[in-house]
Amino acid sequence: MYSSLEIRPATERDHAKLNFFLSYEFFIHQHLDWQPVLDWLGFQPFYLAFHDGDIIACLAAPSDVSEVAWVRLFACSSLYSRADIWNLLFDQIIKSYQGKVSTIAVLGIHQWFVDLLLKQSFEVHQNIIVFEWFDQIFSQPQPFQDLMIRPAAFEDLSEVAKLDGRCFAPIWQLPEQSLKKAYPQAGYTTVAVHEGRIIGYQMSTESYSSAHLARLAVDPDFQGNNIGKILLVDLFTHYETTGIHKITVNTQDDNFSSKALYSRMGFIQTEEKYPVLIRRIS
Repeated sequence: MYSSLEIRPATERDHAKLNFFLSYEFFIHQHLDWQPVLDWLGFQPFYLAFHDGDIIACLAAPSDVSEVAWVRLFACSSLYSRADIWNLLFDQIIKSYQGKVSTIAVLGIHQWFVDLLLKQSFEVHQNIIVFEWFDQIFSQPQPFQDLMIRPAAFEDLSEVAKLDGRCFAPIWQLPEQSLKKAYPQAGYTTVAVHEGRIIGYQMSTESYSSAHLARLAVDPDFQGNNIGKILLVDLFTHYETTGIHKITVNTQDDNFSSKALYSRMGFIQTEEKYPVLIRRIS
């Protein structure tokens, strides 16, 4: 049966057919991202599998940073073996990178996909855990001399992206083009400025009754000076004035400094967690 499959790179001309396929299939993994998954059409590697002219599966893992690529999308018709189709498409992904990417990462949102990947030489790298703040008491940080917290401007994003690259490992970096897509969607984004230099930033999204701290970073040269705490206090103050009293944040279970910071600032860890799976391909 699989010998009759056609596998080829997706193009923007496939948008309508792929959108229709994704609208009715059940086994779909979509990465939590700042842009809709079909916006990755035109970026490679992004492969489709066809049978008798119909899309029966897709796999997209375009990389926007060096070394690491996230699986942005995997979907498979329930009429086919997900493991077999995954292997066919994943082989194409590996060939397309030709050593340019060393690690493929997946955020394990769905258990069926986690189970599949663990049988395909993926391993759990770490877990994403969730903290929640709800008007909790927090410790007031000591001020840092000549520090200014102000709203981030679009023109700041190039400098913010460089800061982000200094603060995070490649698997967690947010490059400039992604920041520019995220910026209009954020509810509140601020930068910490010291002597004209951006040394920290936070980016948060919001709904009607809650907010989510999507990004918090402090320049390694200035860590230990309460910059993260000061950004958080400003965040709490801002949302209290808008009537939002619940704030969530994610971090890695092995990021002990972030966990300690959030705990000191009144965040409570929830039971929610998601595995990050990786596979080394070179």
